[in-house]
Amino acid sequence: MHPNRIYILRGPRQVGKSTYLKETIERLLKEGVRNRDIMYLSVDFFTSRRELRGVIEYFFESTITSERIYIFFDEITALPDWNQELKRIADLGAIQRAVIVCSGSSAFRLKEKAELLPGRGLEGNEYYIKPLCFREYALQLIPYISKIVSSEGSKTQLKRLLPILSDLEIHMDGTFDDLRSAILDLLPFRKILRYIFRLYLITGGVPYVINHFLQNYKEGNENISSEVSEIYIRSVMGDISKLGRQEILAREILKTLVTRYGSRFSFSKLSHTLGRNHATIIDYLDIMEQSFIILIHYALDFARKEIKYKGNKKIFFLDPFIYYSIKSYLRGVDVWDIIRETLENEELLGCLIEGIVITHLIMHGELPYLRNGKTFLWYYYDKSGKEIDAVYRLKRGFCAIEIKYQMNVDKRDIKRVSDIDDYIILSREDFKVTDNLIILPVDIFLALLPVSKANI
Repeated sequence: MHPNRIYILRGPRQVGKSTYLKETIERLLKEGVRNRDIMYLSVDFFTSRRELRGVIEYFFESTITSERIYIFFDEITALPDWNQELKRIADLGAIQRAVIVCSGSSAFRLKEKAELLPGRGLEGNEYYIKPLCFREYALQLIPYISKIVSSEGSKTQLKRLLPILSDLEIHMDGTFDDLRSAILDLLPFRKILRYIFRLYLITGGVPYVINHFLQNYKEGNENISSEVSEIYIRSVMGDISKLGRQEILAREILKTLVTRYGSRFSFSKLSHTLGRNHATIIDYLDIMEQSFIILIHYALDFARKEIKYKGNKKIFFLDPFIYYSIKSYLRGVDVWDIIRETLENEELLGCLIEGIVITHLIMHGELPYLRNGKTFLWYYYDKSGKEIDAVYRLKRGFCAIEIKYQMNVDKRDIKRVSDIDDYIILSREDFKVTDNLIILPVDIFLALLPVSKANI
């Protein structure tokens, strides 16, 4: 972190933004920064901008002799027009010796107001805190699981896997030889990775959910309480209401997305189905996407090399547990029953995994403002309805990724397109390699795929 900079952390609720800020403060203190040069404010305790301004001015005055100071604003979106206070500080030149870090639970409002701070040290300093990707999930879970599994063979496998996985990763712009080599190194651990992937399918990557499940798991009770999903649903619906939108319409939209999960449909068809204005539906979907509830997966027009904005879209939830929680809320069923029902339904599980792969590919390549998912990742369908789940733009061309979470996968399970050179099929357990096609288990692929530097 550097002075004269404003850092923005955006992400959904319950992913650890406040924890990250406090861990950063702890690290600074260990590095020798004086505690008087650090200020942490939970802005939701303030009732006005004037009150916040008074505290900020006092801190600047009391540290006037300090060469560098650090200010952490947590829940900054709790105050309307919070950006005006940061703009004021920047325009007065007061941040030349200050590092300012802001986070907030209203990701939509955080993005909206941050865009009103051009030239104030924000450029290039926006980061995402999202649910853990499967790679980070596995790396963090292995030491814990190795302590509670009863099988000595499994303990040994887990201990061997950790250093190997830590040193291995792939990049979409890498060569097929790099991918093949990394896969071969992990193939001996496919059973263990499949076991960890099953746990990921249960919990998703939200730390609070993971910790709750693992505590029950350690005690021999594989379960997630509906109170955990209720916390998330209340915050999601609360945010929608605070933005002046109707909870009943948000519920109708979410119900349609859950019912037709993984299906193709257009915005106009969705608005017609719900009997609502086309622009209104797009507004709600945009809020949900900017709030990290859903992601909208657009189709690619190869002829024009651009998005089919008027074509059919696919909409996925950002994390498996978001899907479970919303479905539990809509149906009035315990979240654990929803999880079990999903894992036992092969077709529904395939759609869920497709969404997981899409979100991972986006996290792998995205950079705020400079490179969002719509600029490098799409899906494809032709006039006959045949489709490719993901088309990833590489520096050298395009790579097609098809998700077939089933037994006995072969090269006929992916559509060939003249504009695409490389093909990947993600299977349940098959592994095959040809000149421009790799078939590999989805858990191995995701375990090797890191997130971009914009994700922390």
